[in-house]
Amino acid sequence: MALRTNHAMQSTLKKRDKTYSELVFNREFPAVQDALLTRKNTKRLKQLELKGKKRLLPLEIEALPAAERNAVKTERELAAFDDSQNLPRRAVEQDYLRKVKKSGEEAAEQFRAGKLKKLDDARAAKVAELEKKYPANVENKVDPAAAAQYEKALAEEEAKLSALSAKLEGQRKEKLKKTEEKLNAKNVKLQARFDAANNALHARSPISEEDFGRDNILSVRNLKMYFSGIKAVDDLSFDIKQGEIFGLIGPNGAGKTTVFNCITQFYHPTGGDVYYRDSHGNIVALNDYKTTDVIKSGIVRTFQNIELVYWLSILDNLLLGVHAFYRSTLADQFLHTPKLKREDEVFRQRAISILERLGIAAYKDMPPMGLPYGVLKKVELARTLMSNPRLIILDEPAAGLNDAETEDLTEIIRVIRDDFNCTIFLVEHDMNLVMNVCDTVCAISFGKMLAIGTPEEIQSDPLVQEAYLGTE
Repeated sequence: MALRTNHAMQSTLKKRDKTYSELVFNREFPAVQDALLTRKNTKRLKQLELKGKKRLLPLEIEALPAAERNAVKTERELAAFDDSQNLPRRAVEQDYLRKVKKSGEEAAEQFRAGKLKKLDDARAAKVAELEKKYPANVENKVDPAAAAQYEKALAEEEAKLSALSAKLEGQRKEKLKKTEEKLNAKNVKLQARFDAANNALHARSPISEEDFGRDNILSVRNLKMYFSGIKAVDDLSFDIKQGEIFGLIGPNGAGKTTVFNCITQFYHPTGGDVYYRDSHGNIVALNDYKTTDVIKSGIVRTFQNIELVYWLSILDNLLLGVHAFYRSTLADQFLHTPKLKREDEVFRQRAISILERLGIAAYKDMPPMGLPYGVLKKVELARTLMSNPRLIILDEPAAGLNDAETEDLTEIIRVIRDDFNCTIFLVEHDMNLVMNVCDTVCAISFGKMLAIGTPEEIQSDPLVQEAYLGTE
C-alpha cells in the first residue's frame, strides 16, 4: 500500500512539475520573443540604411564644393588603383625570393628593382592623370543641381527607412499580440491542471503546517546516517527559516557534507525525516523524493570543488543548470526543432540576466579555463540560480579564495538571498565569512549537535570552543 501511495505521489509530482515548467516558459517567452524581434528588425533597418548610404555616396560627392569633390574623387580612384597593384607587387616579392635561391641576391635585386619601377611609373602616371582630371586649383563652389538631386535622394532614403521601421514595428506588435493570446489560452488550461495536481499533493502533506512551522522552509528531524556502524550523522535536528542565511559548521569529519547529501537524497538517511516547503508552498518529505527530482522542488547545491565543464563557454555551463527543465524531447535535440530553439532563447536570456546581476556577463562567451578562481566560484553560484530555486545549499563556497574574493563572495551571497528571494544553507570553514553573513549558525561534531544560535552565541559557546580549540 505504501509503495502504491508513493508511486501515485511521484506520478502527481511529475505531472505538476512538467505543467509548471510549461507555465514558466509561457510567461517568459513573450519578453524573449520581443527582444528577438527587436534585434531582427534593428538588423534589417541597419542593412537598409547601409544600402542607402552606398546609393547616396556618389550623389553626396557630386554635391560637395568643387575643390573638395575633386580631392575626394582623386583619393578614391587612387585607392582603387593601389588595390589593383597589390597582387602584382606581391608577385614581384615572391619571384624575388625564388630568384635569390636560383641566381643569387644581386641578380634577384636587379629583377625586383626593374619590376617595381614599372609599377611605380604606372602609379606616377595615374597620379598625373588624376591631377589633370580633377584639378585642385578650381573655384570652390557647389553645383546647385547636384545638391538638389542629393537632397531629394536623401529624403527618399529616409522615407524608405521610416516606412520600413513603421511596418516592422506593426508586424512586431501583431506577432506579440498573437503569441500572448495563444499562450494565455494555454495558460488557463495549464493553471487548472497545475492547481489540481498541486492540491492533490497538498492533501498528502506528511505533517501539518503548525507542526512544520509557518516560517520554516526546511526541517531536519532526528537525522541519522550510518556507514557500517560509523555514525556520520547522529540524531541531528534543526529548522531553517525562509529567507535566512543558515550556516553549518564543525571540525573536519563532523558530518557536514553528509547532512547535505542526505537532504538532497544523494544518500538515503538511515533514520529521521527531512521536511521541506517546496516552490509551491507544499510541505513534502524529501525522503520520498528521487535524487533527480529534488532540483524540481526548488533545492540546488554546489560542491566543495568547482564542477564546471571546461570545454564549454560560461553561458553554456549555466545552461547545464536547467537541463532537467527542458520540455524538448530527444528528437527535438537531434533535429534542432523550433521548439528547442525557443527554449534555448528563453534559458539563454535568463542566464545572461543572472550573469549581469552577478557582474560577470563579460565572461559569458569564454571557456572557464584560465579565468580567475573567484570568477569561477561566481559562475557556479550563477548556475544554481538558473532553476529559480528557493533553497541553495553551498558546500564550502569560500574554499580557495583570498581575502578580497571572500569579501566579494559575502556580498554576492546577500545579493542572491535578497534579489532572487532565496534561502541560503552553507557549510564553511572560514569563520569570518560565517560570522559576517549568517543569521543562524549550527555547530556539530561527530554528527551530533553542539549548539545552534546567532553567530555571537556560537562564538561564545564553550562546547564549540572545545571542539575547535581543544580547550576544557
